Amino acid sequence: MTIKARYIEFSEKGKVAVSSEDVSTEGLKPWEVVVRNESSLVSAGTELSRLHDVLGNGKYPMRTGYASVGRVVAKGSAVEDFKEGDRVFYAGKHASAQRFTHGQNHQWGRLYPVPEAIAVEDAPFVCLAEIAMTAPCITPLDLGDTVAVFGLGLVGNLAAQLYQIMGARVIGLDPVKKRCELARAVGLPVVVDAPPDRQIQAVKDLTGGRGAEVTVDAVGHSGVIANCVEATALYGQVALLGTPRAPHPGDLTTLLGKIHTNGLVVRGAHMWRFPAAELREAKQTVPWGYRVMFSFMESGRLNIAPLRSHFVRPDEAPRMYDGLKNDLENFWGVVFDWR
Repeated sequence: MTIKARYIEFSEKGKVAVSSEDVSTEGLKPWEVVVRNESSLVSAGTELSRLHDVLGNGKYPMRTGYASVGRVVAKGSAVEDFKEGDRVFYAGKHASAQRFTHGQNHQWGRLYPVPEAIAVEDAPFVCLAEIAMTAPCITPLDLGDTVAVFGLGLVGNLAAQLYQIMGARVIGLDPVKKRCELARAVGLPVVVDAPPDRQIQAVKDLTGGRGAEVTVDAVGHSGVIANCVEATALYGQVALLGTPRAPHPGDLTTLLGKIHTNGLVVRGAHMWRFPAAELREAKQTVPWGYRVMFSFMESGRLNIAPLRSHFVRPDEAPRMYDGLKNDLENFWGVVFDWR
Protein backbone atom coordinates (compact mmCIF):
# COMPACT_ATOMS: atom_id res chain seq x y z
CA MET A 1 0.00 0.00 0.00
CA THR A 2 1.15 3.53 -0.76
CA ILE A 3 -0.02 6.46 1.37
CA LYS A 4 -0.12 9.96 -0.10
CA ALA A 5 1.47 11.91 2.75
CA ARG A 6 2.00 15.60 3.44
CA TYR A 7 4.76 17.02 5.62
CA ILE A 8 6.14 20.31 6.91
CA GLU A 9 9.72 21.27 6.20
CA PHE A 10 12.04 24.22 6.62
CA SER A 11 12.94 24.62 2.96
CA GLU A 12 15.58 27.24 3.72
CA LYS A 13 16.58 29.42 6.64
CA GLY A 14 13.50 31.27 7.86
CA LYS A 15 11.11 29.64 5.34
CA VAL A 16 8.36 27.10 6.14
CA ALA A 17 6.81 24.95 3.41
CA VAL A 18 4.28 22.12 3.12
CA SER A 19 5.25 19.34 0.72
CA SER A 20 4.03 15.87 -0.22
CA GLU A 21 5.47 12.41 -0.81
CA ASP A 22 4.49 8.76 -1.14
CA VAL A 23 4.98 6.55 1.93
CA SER A 24 5.01 2.82 1.21
CA THR A 25 4.00 0.17 3.72
CA GLU A 26 5.90 -2.48 1.75
CA GLY A 27 9.44 -3.72 2.34
CA LEU A 28 9.65 -2.66 5.97
CA LYS A 29 12.82 -3.52 7.88
CA PRO A 30 12.29 -5.70 10.99
CA TRP A 31 11.99 -2.74 13.42
CA GLU A 32 10.26 -0.32 11.06
CA VAL A 33 6.66 0.80 11.36
CA VAL A 34 4.41 3.08 9.35
CA VAL A 35 2.37 5.49 11.44
CA ARG A 36 -0.55 7.53 10.14
CA ASN A 37 -0.58 10.66 12.28
CA GLU A 38 -3.54 12.24 14.01
CA SER A 39 -1.74 15.30 15.40
CA SER A 40 1.66 16.80 16.12
CA LEU A 41 2.79 19.54 18.49
CA VAL A 42 5.25 22.32 17.72
CA SER A 43 8.10 22.60 20.21
CA ALA A 44 8.57 26.31 19.69
CA GLY A 45 11.96 26.80 21.32
CA THR A 46 13.73 23.98 19.52
CA GLU A 47 11.99 24.39 16.18
CA LEU A 48 12.35 28.16 15.94
CA SER A 49 16.02 27.75 16.79
CA ARG A 50 16.38 25.39 13.83
CA LEU A 51 14.20 27.44 11.50
CA HIS A 52 16.32 30.55 12.05
CA ASP A 53 19.63 28.66 12.45
CA VAL A 54 20.47 30.12 15.85
CA LEU A 55 23.47 27.80 16.24
CA GLY A 56 24.75 28.49 12.74
CA ASN A 57 24.93 24.84 11.67
CA GLY A 58 21.57 24.38 9.92
CA LYS A 59 21.34 22.24 6.77
CA TYR A 60 18.30 22.85 4.59
CA PRO A 61 15.81 21.59 3.58
CA MET A 62 15.11 20.27 7.08
CA ARG A 63 12.18 18.27 8.43
CA THR A 64 11.11 19.18 11.90
CA GLY A 65 9.01 18.07 14.86
CA TYR A 66 9.34 15.41 17.54
CA ALA A 67 5.92 15.12 19.17
CA SER A 68 3.42 13.11 17.12
CA VAL A 69 0.44 10.91 17.90
CA GLY A 70 -0.98 8.44 15.41
CA ARG A 71 -1.86 4.83 14.67
CA VAL A 72 0.33 2.00 13.46
CA VAL A 73 -0.80 0.92 9.98
CA ALA A 74 2.05 -1.48 9.20
CA LYS A 75 4.97 -3.00 11.11
CA GLY A 76 8.10 -5.02 10.57
CA SER A 77 8.62 -8.60 11.73
CA ALA A 78 10.57 -7.70 14.90
CA VAL A 79 7.94 -5.34 16.32
CA GLU A 80 6.02 -7.47 18.83
CA ASP A 81 4.98 -4.92 21.47
CA PHE A 82 2.62 -3.03 19.13
CA LYS A 83 0.08 -4.17 16.56
CA GLU A 84 -1.63 -2.51 13.63
CA GLY A 85 -4.26 -0.08 14.85
CA ASP A 86 -2.50 0.75 18.12
CA ARG A 87 -2.46 4.41 19.08
CA VAL A 88 1.08 5.62 19.77
CA PHE A 89 3.15 8.63 20.71
CA TYR A 90 6.59 8.93 19.14
CA ALA A 91 9.19 11.48 18.05
CA GLY A 92 7.63 11.77 14.63
CA LYS A 93 8.06 14.68 12.29
CA HIS A 94 5.21 16.97 11.31
CA ALA A 95 3.64 14.72 8.68
CA SER A 96 0.42 12.88 7.90
CA ALA A 97 2.25 9.54 7.64
CA GLN A 98 5.83 8.34 7.94
CA ARG A 99 8.09 5.36 8.38
CA PHE A 100 9.78 5.16 11.76
CA THR A 101 12.30 2.79 13.35
CA HIS A 102 11.11 1.47 16.71
CA GLY A 103 13.20 -0.32 19.35
CA GLN A 104 16.16 2.05 19.45
CA ASN A 105 18.07 2.68 22.67
CA HIS A 106 16.85 6.23 23.19
CA GLN A 107 13.42 7.72 23.74
CA TRP A 108 13.20 9.42 20.36
CA GLY A 109 13.62 6.02 18.73
CA ARG A 110 10.67 4.20 20.31
CA LEU A 111 6.89 4.06 20.28
CA TYR A 112 4.85 4.59 23.44
CA PRO A 113 1.15 3.70 23.93
CA VAL A 114 -1.47 6.46 24.10
CA PRO A 115 -4.78 5.96 26.00
CA GLU A 116 -7.83 6.19 23.77
CA ALA A 117 -9.48 8.63 26.19
CA ILE A 118 -6.92 11.40 25.55
CA ALA A 119 -8.22 13.95 23.01
CA VAL A 120 -6.33 14.17 19.73
CA GLU A 121 -5.54 17.86 20.26
CA ASP A 122 -4.17 17.21 23.76
CA ALA A 123 -2.26 13.94 23.35
CA PRO A 124 0.99 15.29 21.83
CA PHE A 125 1.45 17.61 24.83
CA VAL A 126 2.69 14.52 26.67
CA CYS A 127 6.04 15.17 25.00
CA LEU A 128 6.51 18.47 26.81
CA ALA A 129 5.04 17.09 30.04
CA GLU A 130 7.63 14.30 30.00
CA ILE A 131 10.37 16.87 29.41
CA ALA A 132 8.99 19.07 32.20
CA MET A 133 8.79 16.19 34.70
CA THR A 134 12.58 15.86 34.65
CA ALA A 135 13.09 18.77 37.05
CA PRO A 136 10.58 17.58 39.71
CA CYS A 137 11.99 14.06 39.44
CA ILE A 138 15.57 15.10 40.25
CA THR A 139 15.05 17.81 42.90
CA PRO A 140 14.15 16.25 46.27
CA LEU A 141 11.58 18.31 48.20
CA ASP A 142 10.81 18.73 51.88
CA LEU A 143 7.47 19.72 53.36
CA GLY A 144 6.90 23.44 52.94
CA ASP A 145 9.50 23.95 50.21
CA THR A 146 9.03 26.76 47.73
CA VAL A 147 9.86 26.23 44.06
CA ALA A 148 10.37 29.23 41.78
CA VAL A 149 9.98 28.44 38.08
CA PHE A 150 11.60 31.06 35.84
CA GLY A 151 9.90 30.98 32.45
CA LEU A 152 6.27 30.00 31.95
CA GLY A 153 6.31 28.78 28.38
CA LEU A 154 4.76 25.36 27.84
CA VAL A 155 7.55 23.39 29.53
CA GLY A 156 7.82 25.82 32.44
CA ASN A 157 4.05 25.87 32.91
CA LEU A 158 3.90 22.07 32.99
CA ALA A 159 6.87 21.86 35.35
CA ALA A 160 5.16 24.32 37.70
CA GLN A 161 1.97 22.25 37.60
CA LEU A 162 3.93 19.09 38.41
CA TYR A 163 5.74 20.70 41.35
CA GLN A 164 2.35 21.80 42.66
CA ILE A 165 1.02 18.23 42.32
CA MET A 166 4.02 17.13 44.40
CA GLY A 167 2.99 19.51 47.18
CA ALA A 168 5.41 22.38 46.72
CA ARG A 169 4.49 26.04 47.03
CA VAL A 170 5.15 27.26 43.49
CA ILE A 171 6.09 30.75 42.31
CA GLY A 172 5.90 31.22 38.55
CA LEU A 173 7.75 34.10 36.88
CA ASP A 174 7.70 35.40 33.32
CA PRO A 175 7.96 38.83 31.66
CA VAL A 176 5.30 37.91 29.06
CA LYS A 177 1.85 38.87 30.32
CA LYS A 178 0.02 36.20 28.32
CA ARG A 179 2.15 33.41 29.76
CA CYS A 180 1.34 34.63 33.25
CA GLU A 181 -2.35 34.63 32.39
CA LEU A 182 -2.06 31.04 31.18
CA ALA A 183 -0.27 30.04 34.37
CA ARG A 184 -3.14 31.41 36.43
CA ALA A 185 -5.63 29.70 34.07
CA VAL A 186 -4.13 26.27 34.80
CA GLY A 187 -4.34 26.85 38.55
CA LEU A 188 -1.04 28.37 39.67
CA PRO A 189 -1.94 30.82 42.47
CA VAL A 190 1.35 32.74 42.74
CA VAL A 191 2.44 34.19 39.41
CA VAL A 192 4.75 37.17 38.95
CA ASP A 193 4.55 39.21 35.76
CA ALA A 194 7.88 41.01 35.92
CA PRO A 195 10.96 41.69 33.78
CA PRO A 196 14.14 39.71 34.57
CA ASP A 197 15.74 42.53 36.57
CA ARG A 198 12.86 42.45 39.10
CA GLN A 199 12.40 38.69 39.39
CA ILE A 200 15.07 37.98 42.01
CA GLN A 201 13.63 40.54 44.42
CA ALA A 202 10.12 39.26 43.74
CA VAL A 203 11.14 35.78 44.88
CA LYS A 204 12.90 37.17 47.95
CA ASP A 205 9.83 39.27 48.84
CA LEU A 206 7.57 36.21 48.59
CA THR A 207 9.85 34.06 50.75
CA GLY A 208 10.66 36.39 53.61
CA GLY A 209 14.04 37.22 52.13
CA ARG A 210 15.25 33.60 52.12
CA GLY A 211 14.80 32.72 48.48
CA ALA A 212 13.25 29.55 47.09
CA GLU A 213 14.49 26.11 48.12
CA VAL A 214 14.39 25.12 44.45
CA THR A 215 14.69 27.37 41.41
CA VAL A 216 14.13 26.17 37.86
CA ASP A 217 15.43 27.69 34.65
CA ALA A 218 12.71 26.70 32.15
CA VAL A 219 13.95 29.14 29.51
CA GLY A 220 17.36 27.85 28.52
CA HIS A 221 19.17 31.16 28.91
CA SER A 222 22.36 31.79 30.87
CA GLY A 223 21.02 35.09 32.22
CA VAL A 224 18.00 33.27 33.64
CA ILE A 225 20.30 30.69 35.25
CA ALA A 226 22.18 33.53 36.95
CA ASN A 227 18.87 34.87 38.28
CA CYS A 228 18.00 31.41 39.55
CA VAL A 229 21.25 31.19 41.49
CA GLU A 230 20.65 34.61 43.09
CA ALA A 231 17.07 33.68 44.03
CA THR A 232 17.89 30.30 45.60
CA ALA A 233 17.84 29.85 49.37
CA LEU A 234 20.85 28.72 51.40
CA TYR A 235 21.65 25.05 50.62
CA GLY A 236 19.01 25.07 47.88
CA GLN A 237 18.87 23.54 44.43
CA VAL A 238 18.97 25.01 40.92
CA ALA A 239 17.53 22.88 38.12
CA LEU A 240 18.50 23.59 34.51
CA LEU A 241 15.42 22.42 32.62
CA GLY A 242 15.99 24.57 29.54
CA THR A 243 18.93 24.13 27.17
CA PRO A 244 21.20 27.21 27.00
CA ARG A 245 21.86 27.98 23.33
CA ALA A 246 22.99 31.59 22.97
CA PRO A 247 26.25 33.15 24.25
CA HIS A 248 25.79 35.41 27.27
CA PRO A 249 28.43 37.76 28.70
CA GLY A 250 28.75 37.81 32.47
CA ASP A 251 30.88 37.41 35.58
CA LEU A 252 31.28 33.65 35.97
CA THR A 253 33.41 34.00 39.11
CA THR A 254 30.66 35.82 41.00
CA LEU A 255 28.13 33.20 39.91
CA LEU A 256 30.30 30.28 40.98
CA GLY A 257 31.15 32.07 44.22
CA LYS A 258 27.46 32.31 45.09
CA ILE A 259 27.00 28.60 44.36
CA HIS A 260 30.04 27.77 46.48
CA THR A 261 29.40 29.96 49.53
CA ASN A 262 25.65 29.21 49.70
CA GLY A 263 26.12 25.48 49.31
CA LEU A 264 23.88 25.28 46.27
CA VAL A 265 23.39 22.17 44.16
CA VAL A 266 23.00 22.74 40.42
CA ARG A 267 21.29 19.88 38.60
CA GLY A 268 21.09 19.28 34.88
CA ALA A 269 17.49 18.32 34.10
CA HIS A 270 17.79 17.09 30.53
CA MET A 271 15.08 14.69 29.38
CA TRP A 272 17.53 12.04 28.18
CA ARG A 273 18.69 11.12 31.68
CA PHE A 274 15.98 8.42 31.97
CA PRO A 275 16.29 4.95 30.36
CA ALA A 276 14.25 4.67 27.17
CA ALA A 277 12.87 1.22 28.05
CA GLU A 278 11.75 -0.53 31.22
CA LEU A 279 14.63 -1.76 33.38
CA ARG A 280 14.54 -3.82 36.54
CA GLU A 281 17.22 -1.55 38.01
CA ALA A 282 15.33 1.72 37.42
CA LYS A 283 11.96 2.99 38.61
CA GLN A 284 12.10 6.25 36.68
CA THR A 285 12.08 5.29 33.00
CA VAL A 286 10.63 6.93 29.92
CA PRO A 287 7.71 4.46 29.67
CA TRP A 288 6.96 5.12 33.36
CA GLY A 289 7.07 8.88 32.70
CA TYR A 290 4.64 8.71 29.80
CA ARG A 291 2.25 6.50 31.77
CA VAL A 292 2.25 8.94 34.69
CA MET A 293 1.88 12.01 32.48
CA PHE A 294 -1.01 10.45 30.54
CA SER A 295 -2.69 9.49 33.81
CA PHE A 296 -2.39 13.09 35.05
CA MET A 297 -3.78 14.37 31.75
CA GLU A 298 -6.68 11.91 31.76
CA SER A 299 -7.61 12.71 35.37
CA GLY A 300 -7.34 16.47 34.84
CA ARG A 301 -4.52 16.91 37.36
CA LEU A 302 -2.47 18.32 34.49
CA ASN A 303 -4.46 21.11 32.87
CA ILE A 304 -3.69 21.00 29.14
CA ALA A 305 -6.48 22.88 27.34
CA PRO A 306 -5.30 26.45 28.19
CA LEU A 307 -1.85 25.58 26.82
CA ARG A 308 -3.20 25.10 23.30
CA SER A 309 -3.64 28.31 21.31
CA HIS A 310 -4.17 26.73 17.87
CA PHE A 311 -5.34 23.39 16.46
CA VAL A 312 -4.97 23.86 12.72
CA ARG A 313 -4.47 22.19 9.38
CA PRO A 314 -0.84 21.99 8.18
CA ASP A 315 -1.45 24.55 5.41
CA GLU A 316 -1.33 27.19 8.13
CA ALA A 317 2.19 26.21 9.20
CA PRO A 318 3.97 29.34 7.87
CA ARG A 319 1.58 31.59 9.80
CA MET A 320 1.94 29.47 12.94
CA TYR A 321 5.74 29.63 13.05
CA ASP A 322 5.67 33.36 12.36
CA GLY A 323 3.21 33.87 15.20
CA LEU A 324 5.24 31.75 17.62
CA LYS A 325 8.24 33.98 16.93
CA ASN A 326 6.62 37.40 16.65
CA ASP A 327 3.25 37.33 18.45
CA LEU A 328 3.67 35.69 21.86
CA GLU A 329 0.44 37.19 23.15
CA ASN A 330 -1.62 35.17 20.68
CA PHE A 331 0.52 32.13 19.76
CA TRP A 332 1.93 29.68 22.30
CA GLY A 333 0.75 26.08 21.83
CA VAL A 334 0.31 24.99 18.21
CA VAL A 335 -0.98 21.54 17.26
CA PHE A 336 -1.33 20.39 13.65
CA ASP A 337 -4.35 18.28 12.69
CA TRP A 338 -3.32 15.61 10.18
CA ARG A 339 -6.59 13.68 10.00
